[in-house]
Amino acid sequence: MKKVVIGIFTSVLLVACGGSSSDSNNDNKDPISPVQPVDPDAPVPPPKPGSIHSLPKVDYRSARGIVEYIDFESNSTGTYTENMFDADFHNSWQNINGTAKIVDRENSLKLAVTNPKGQIKKGIWAGKDLNEFDSLYFSYQIEFGSNYDFSMGGKMPGLSGLNANVDATPDGCSAAGQKPDAGFSVRSMFRENGRAIGYFYHQNNPNLGNPSNPGKKNCGEEIDFRYNGSNFSFQRGKTYLIEQFVKMNDAHQANGIVTVHVNGHKVLERKNMMLGESRKYGINNLFFYLWHGGSTDRWAPDRDSTAYFDNVLFSTEPVSYKKIYAS
Repeated sequence: MKKVVIGIFTSVLLVACGGSSSDSNNDNKDPISPVQPVDPDAPVPPPKPGSIHSLPKVDYRSARGIVEYIDFESNSTGTYTENMFDADFHNSWQNINGTAKIVDRENSLKLAVTNPKGQIKKGIWAGKDLNEFDSLYFSYQIEFGSNYDFSMGGKMPGLSGLNANVDATPDGCSAAGQKPDAGFSVRSMFRENGRAIGYFYHQNNPNLGNPSNPGKKNCGEEIDFRYNGSNFSFQRGKTYLIEQFVKMNDAHQANGIVTVHVNGHKVLERKNMMLGESRKYGINNLFFYLWHGGSTDRWAPDRDSTAYFDNVLFSTEPVSYKKIYAS
């Protein structure tokens, strides 16, 4: 299977904005959310046939509107280096500080990222610069291994928009990163027992400066993924196609759109997002993350925990469901 790359050019925007080091420094101030003690090995009911836990069939070779596609098939099995990530993603910055390997699973090469036992913010911490888009679909497949410890939670990939003229990045419990035209990020997270949420930094974040919520007032908004009226949780050993759509707002209007589909099922929709106050930037970056945290060792996994990525896609059309919004 070959990658298709159309019109993507690497820039140095993240370097100018501080790149991953800014996220690392700011996320050190993440407060601990109060959660009840949980058993990470608690049994979960088996998925029903055709449910949200069933991966839909997608022919990526004939997918419409492809901007860029990464399937890892051009690599050899073994250690996955930062240089190899550069070659696959055409990116400008990366930090692989866990264990990353290319592995063969069921005759398909996948990127295996291991978050090490007892450590936070260790795994993969990478970014990719994009051309400016007004709307974009970003999708990837992820499987949390059978021994994965979700612990208290961790960060996953998501699209973002960064303003090169602002010395702040939209992450890391920073009020500066959520002021008008400071940018946005719309990552996903796993939480305790695999509970799935959106973790959004944006300019109408209800947490921002909220005196009644001092512990989270500068942190991203947490939005539960919902399926059939209930919170949705990832299960170990199941593969999930996560498909995120972002459409920028008009200048000075809170009408931006963010949706997330999991295996073709809509689990999150927001149509009132302020992602760029005066629209000085568009969707121009990807945060490609997988690490535990949070800021303290309470977030760390109690064992080495591996997840597997495949079929990373940027496109102007969805791949698992019918298009809903005009681009």
